[in-house]
Formats: sequence, structure tokens, C-alpha cells
Amino acid sequence: MKKALIMLAGGLLCSSLAQAADNAELVAQAKKEGSVTFNVWYLQPQWRSFVKDFEQQYGVKVRIPEGSIDGNMNKLLAEAGKAKGKIDVIALSVAQLPVTTGAKALAKVDDLPGYGDAIHQIQNVDTRGYAVAFWGNQTGFAYDPQQMGDRALPQTLEQLQSFIDANPKKFGYNDPNNGGAGEAFIQRVVTTQGGNFNSEAESVDPAVVKNWQKGWQWFAANSDKITRTASGADSLTRLNDGELMLTPAWEDHLAGLQNTGAITSRLKFYVPEFGMPGGGNIAAIAANSPHPAASRLFLNWLILPETQKALSKAFGSAPMNKQVSPDAKRPEASVQFYGKTYSTQLRKEFVREVMMQ
Repeated sequence: MKKALIMLAGGLLCSSLAQAADNAELVAQAKKEGSVTFNVWYLQPQWRSFVKDFEQQYGVKVRIPEGSIDGNMNKLLAEAGKAKGKIDVIALSVAQLPVTTGAKALAKVDDLPGYGDAIHQIQNVDTRGYAVAFWGNQTGFAYDPQQMGDRALPQTLEQLQSFIDANPKKFGYNDPNNGGAGEAFIQRVVTTQGGNFNSEAESVDPAVVKNWQKGWQWFAANSDKITRTASGADSLTRLNDGELMLTPAWEDHLAGLQNTGAITSRLKFYVPEFGMPGGGNIAAIAANSPHPAASRLFLNWLILPETQKALSKAFGSAPMNKQVSPDAKRPEASVQFYGKTYSTQLRKEFVREVMMQ
């Protein structure tokens, strides 16, 4: 037994030394490459400030170019056939993963030192070793305490109905085709009205879609009393300007706009008792990255517990690492976004049943 323990300890020590040597070699190669690009589509000025800790620690420059979510992905796909592209690490939405992996545009990252503690299954999607979640977010309701006064915050759909009846046009939600906050709210309405179902299924059950009619009836009955906005950003702008009192929103989106001074810090956020889904963004490495070692070093740094805690403090995102203390904010686990099949069907039905009426 003693001999076995000694052999086990020796094996663990050798493994630890090997990992340290591999990491030292990775850092040395990354320094030799000198720089890495991080294509992220939001809050680029704040990101440029945030990555200075990485630059100081490793002596590798991080370049964060301007770009939109679709523009970044289109560039990745356009360069996928080249021996060497211009993108290193890229932030993606979960919905973009199948297209990018299908085009063989991403490198495997499941051998990163921090991969085991990272989150790589999110919004009912398994990244299959091609990406890691680095940014968690939660949908809920943003509200203006000044306008709300002593009114109770709606916690149930019945309480929300009472609020809408008493305050016509002061509750607004965005078109689900232009923002996840609006889709999150619509999903909760059709689910609470029509009943739970397996939203992760890969094929649509006609009986489920039929049950959604109860949800569409709710929207039809309230069409003259609620405001439909163009996007999540539009909802928050209208809330900021006093047109709305209450609206579905992403917690991190609200915090980010407040941190930049784009909207007032007076606005608050909460998750109602009927629940709202959480989500997140993923990051990956281009298969033809011009700085492969620096890319691996940066992506691994991005998912470390310390970095995830710092991200949460700086941006209001939810930490996406299994080692982060359990009292840290994490996306609501009991309510999930619909899988891709039902999400696509919901948006089609919404256009037909609500927008075209």
C-alpha cells in the first residue's frame, strides 16, 4: 500500500512537472510570436483596458479590432480556406458554432490546461472541444426605480398582467429576431401558458406548437397595452428616456451600458419568480491562426477562475468556471433557452401569430 502511494505521488509529481514544462514552453513560444488578436464584437474599449493584465503578465500584446458579431464570423469563414488567416481568438454566440465548425474554421481547444474547469456545454449546446464559454449572462427585467415608486415588482405572469393593465404601454419587449432578451420573455410566456415540453428535442412536435396558441393569445390580448421595441438596446434606451418603466433585458448588457455612461446608473435589474433563461458567449481559436501559441495562452487565461472573477467585477458577466466560488453569480440554472430547433420555430411562429396580426 505504501509503495503504491509512493508510486502515485511520484506519478502526480511527474505529471505536474510535465504540465509546468509544457506551460513554460507555451509562454516562451507566445512571447516569440509577440501578439494575439481577440475579435470580440462588444465593449471593445473596455476590453482593451481589461487585457492589460494579460499583457503585463506574459509580455504578449493583445490587439482588439473593431467589428460586429456577423462581420467577425464572415471574416473567419472567408479566410477558412487559407493556410494562414488574420484571426486568432474569436468570440462567438452559441448559435454561430455549428456554422464555424462545419466550415472547419476552428481549432480544437480541449487540451488547454484550464479546459477541465471551463464550461463547454451552454444553452443546450455541447461545444465538442472547439470552444469554451467565457462570458455568462442572465436575462430578467430592467426597471426604473424612480418611475416604479412604491409599486411592487411583478414576480408572476398574473402580477405582470396587473402591472400592464394599470400602466399601459409602460412595459415593452423587443422583437425576438433582434435580441435574446425579447425571445427569453416570449419563451417564458408561451411555456407558462402552454405547458412545459422537451425544448431540447431536435424535431418539432406539432402538439407543442398548438399549445403555444395560448401564449399567442396572451400577446394578442395585450397588443394595445404593451410596447414592442426594435431591439434589446432600443428597449433600454426607451427605459432610460422614461418611455418605459419595465422591460426584459440582459443583465450584462445593462451593466455594460451603465459602465460607459450610455444610460443612467439608476436603472436596476431582477429575475422574476416565473424565471428567465441564462446564456453566454463562447470563445474559440481560428484553425489557421497566425499566432497559435499566443492564442492558446490567451484563451486559457480568459477561462481561469481569477480572470472570470475579474470579468464579473468589471463587466457584470456571470463567471463561467467550475472552480469559482458557489456564491458568485451564475446564469439561472432552472430555466434554459430553447434548443436551436424550437428557438427557430418560435421566432417563425411569433412573426406569423403576433407581428403579422
